[in-house]
Amino acid sequence: MTLSNFNFSADDLVQAEAATINPYLADPARGLQLITRLIAHPPSRPSGEKQTHLARIHQLIHHDFVKTAARDDYPAGVEAFSELLALEESLEDLSHFPDLANKTIVGVGGGFSAGKSRFLNTLLGDALLPESLKPTTAIPSFLTGGASSIVALNTFNHQIELDGAALQAISHEFYRHYQTLGEHVGFAHVLKLLMIHCPAFRWKNLAFLDTPGYSHTEGKDVEQTDQKIALQQLAEADHLIWLLSTKNGSIRQDDLEFLRTLKHPQPVFFVVTQADLVGNTRIHPILESVAQAIDNAGIPRAGLMAWAAPLGERNGQRIAGDDVLAWLNDLDAAPKYTDKRRNCARVLDSFILHNQRCLANNRQKLKLFNALLPLAGQLQYSEQQALRDQIKNERDDQSRFGELISEFEKIKTGMLEAISQMLGSLAIDDNREEESAEAQFQAGLEFYEGNHSAVDYELAVNWYRKAAERGHANAQCYLGVCYEYGEGIDKDKMQAVSWYRKAAEQEHARAQCNLGFCYEYGTGITKDETQAVSWYRKAAEQGYANAQCNLGVCYEYGTGITRDETQAVNWYRKAAEQGYANAQFNLGFHYGNGTGIAQDAAVAVVWYRKAAEQGDANAQCSLGFCYEIGKGIAKNETLAVNWYRKAAEQGNANAQCNLGFHYDNGTGIAQDAAVAVVWYRKAAEQGDADAQCCLGVHYGNGTGIAQDAAVAVVWSRKAAEQGNAQAQFNLGVYYENGAGVAQDKALSVIWYRKAAAQGHAEAQKRIR
Repeated sequence: MTLSNFNFSADDLVQAEAATINPYLADPARGLQLITRLIAHPPSRPSGEKQTHLARIHQLIHHDFVKTAARDDYPAGVEAFSELLALEESLEDLSHFPDLANKTIVGVGGGFSAGKSRFLNTLLGDALLPESLKPTTAIPSFLTGGASSIVALNTFNHQIELDGAALQAISHEFYRHYQTLGEHVGFAHVLKLLMIHCPAFRWKNLAFLDTPGYSHTEGKDVEQTDQKIALQQLAEADHLIWLLSTKNGSIRQDDLEFLRTLKHPQPVFFVVTQADLVGNTRIHPILESVAQAIDNAGIPRAGLMAWAAPLGERNGQRIAGDDVLAWLNDLDAAPKYTDKRRNCARVLDSFILHNQRCLANNRQKLKLFNALLPLAGQLQYSEQQALRDQIKNERDDQSRFGELISEFEKIKTGMLEAISQMLGSLAIDDNREEESAEAQFQAGLEFYEGNHSAVDYELAVNWYRKAAERGHANAQCYLGVCYEYGEGIDKDKMQAVSWYRKAAEQEHARAQCNLGFCYEYGTGITKDETQAVSWYRKAAEQGYANAQCNLGVCYEYGTGITRDETQAVNWYRKAAEQGYANAQFNLGFHYGNGTGIAQDAAVAVVWYRKAAEQGDANAQCSLGFCYEIGKGIAKNETLAVNWYRKAAEQGNANAQCNLGFHYDNGTGIAQDAAVAVVWYRKAAEQGDADAQCCLGVHYGNGTGIAQDAAVAVVWSRKAAEQGNAQAQFNLGVYYENGAGVAQDKALSVIWYRKAAAQGHAEAQKRIR
């Protein structure tokens, strides 16, 4: 007999249901006894030790937290308190049912008559759940492995053992049955959950959660209650199976709307039930229609399967589509962590961080008011008093914020300790070091960068240290940076090196590069260029662009390694292709000069431009020079001036001198000797010999500035002593003529000879 021929009508099902009379429905006395047991059963409390920890958690939430939060203006305080209450309740539930501690919860949902209970019973091969054409209960029912038992947990946290008949009776049918006698009995107001243990349960790390059909229409009030409860229960499940009946031919629109409202974070596994009622030939078009509707609705699918579970059969089977058993086996293989400590820390950290932000802002205000205080004497008396009152208020707030931070940290510490002790061996708590340390590092980063509050390096260092001491490599590196530059803490380059090393030994690329830099320049450690190259290489081989560029520089100049310009070009290229501007400039330079690679002025311009457009001043100056002389690109002195200006405004001395030259000669821009002098001076004060020479000429000639031969000599000497041939010749002229300096023919000859030795033609004539 095929599955397609093994069919039952709805009348057959009703008759089959009526064949078994439930004693709790047939006998009002038994029904009243069941209700009495569920409500008035003596409490089943956790062990004394666990009860002590729960009492401590209750005290911390309902007394310490409430008292402290009342002094705070945290806008999300009410929501946070609700989260802590939910945490407390979940810990109580966990103490009653520890076998759920590390189970991955698979919620089973769907509309009324979708066949949830039938699916679970035939999936497990055991008639555990009540099956009915009428809606069952709104009580969340968990199924998991263990010795056979059925336990209800009521709203007073009392555990009540039930028999199978009692489980069958806990349904909306019970409510409707006794409503006719003038009673109004609703189990959703009495019970928190049902726990069903099944010895044949095949998954070690899973538990199923059976939920009410959200869409039955037996009464408006009940419908709203079930939909609300179904949403709440399924939202808390780790994964979701959604059941659809073949009789609908596809997925109903209200199913799609429910799932959109739910917004479950994991893809949903869809099961089309009662596939035996339509046969193999019709099931595939139904699956295709369901798949298309789900995909069009934008709901992620974990799988789609057709399931057959004919009445009279103990086990169901997959008819078509994906294999739900394989999916469940994959879930079972993955470890599940509880999140009690992490959720507790998240809630309390939000208060701590809020008050740290307030404290940081308060410090900024106090700094401003204290800066104004010396000017208070210039204000009217009322204004002086207002300023002093404001300073007092800010100082009071500073104390309050500090006290709140301390109190919330104490509550957090106490809560985490109590949760850890309460959980004991019940659960593998999700307290993985790297996640908690990551949150601390992110808090430090927020204060360091001032993304959501005023920049506060001291608080940043505080959070970095917490994470760094737990081995968080990123935090160790950032703490090293703070020590190196004295941000939020006294500058200590030896400490910087120490923290860089801790992170570098964890393969943190930026820390490796920073440690290499310290070795190269002897910063906080004995200079060792070989070690510098070693650490640069470690970071460079991880793809860290800064280290690749630094390693290229070492190869270019033979620092700590044999000089090799070809290798320098290779490393520059790796960094340049990642967009690292300094490496792009260096690569352009090598192309421009043909060192380490074949000369190609046009390619040089390409790399100069990439770096220049990122604001690299050296590249901007070099690109300006290419435009000035037409090297690798069409000559354009106007563009040359534009690029020189960009670099000059960043303080690039070479560009400042070149810009002065263009103003001096009116090339690419209107001639203006006075502006030329301004730019020459900027470069000259940075030690640029060409600019010093030109500035000396302007002082000597009185162009663009008042003539002053003595000052001309000063600037000429600075350039001459750096080997500038023109300045050496000019200085010789000043000594020969006694202009701005005492006449001295012998010194004049000395300076002429220096210039002549460099090929200065006029100087050579003078010494013949």
